[in-house]
Amino acid sequence: MTISTADFRDIEIVERDAWLDLYAAAPTDAAVELSVAYRLKGDAALLISRRIDSLVFNRLACLGVVSPAQPQVLDEAIAAFDAADTPNGGVQVPEGEKALEALCNARGLVPHHRVWAKFIRRPGIITAQSSLEVRMIGREHAAAFGEIAATVFGLPSAAAEWLSALVDRPRWTCFMAFDGEAPVATAALFVHGASGWLGVGAALSAYRQRGAQSALLAARVSHAAVQGARILTTETGVPHPGEPGHSYGNIQRAGFDIAYLRPNFCRSAG
Repeated sequence: MTISTADFRDIEIVERDAWLDLYAAAPTDAAVELSVAYRLKGDAALLISRRIDSLVFNRLACLGVVSPAQPQVLDEAIAAFDAADTPNGGVQVPEGEKALEALCNARGLVPHHRVWAKFIRRPGIITAQSSLEVRMIGREHAAAFGEIAATVFGLPSAAAEWLSALVDRPRWTCFMAFDGEAPVATAALFVHGASGWLGVGAALSAYRQRGAQSALLAARVSHAAVQGARILTTETGVPHPGEPGHSYGNIQRAGFDIAYLRPNFCRSAG
């Protein structure tokens, strides 16, 4: 689909701000254990976690979105990835951003094997069928929220404490799916101004195929409408041929459209 320049900026910026705030939320012990570092470089967010070998946690986001990409910022980010010894450190390059792609190519960066799809939709009250019960949660479920998300994403144990810090944090609303009283899946909504970002969607393997993520997507889209958000976004990797792509399909079934694809450029193809 074709989106406006304003929508493009809004969905990139709210994702950037959500991740900056997620990094700011890291408790001191967890931040030290995971070697968490973050900073705003111009308009771009530099995110690093040396102990998490994942592009999601080691990237330069939003470069060239608000203002033309500055080569110095790109060089400083690459140097920071090298200093932190993060082989999966990457640079997000929205589809069609040829100037930023050229800057990456000139520095020996190549597309990562996983392209992300950036999604967009307007808030609205929607429902989804599930055998599980979805609830908005508070601090009493924070530890379980962090543990489930860290387990599903394959993160170090310290990440559980980190992700649990999002519960009841300003601008964040966290949800869980329950089987009876047992928490089995997580999701979060970050709203800043008129924009919302959906993330931290994770379901324990034994509870997949029971509609947890569809129900959690519906809960967040509906809650964003109540909060007055104008636009919502999320993202996930584009499945390769033969891959199931459950998240990719669930997001589209929740009424999100693909705004554009977003390659990630890194030192090696990955």
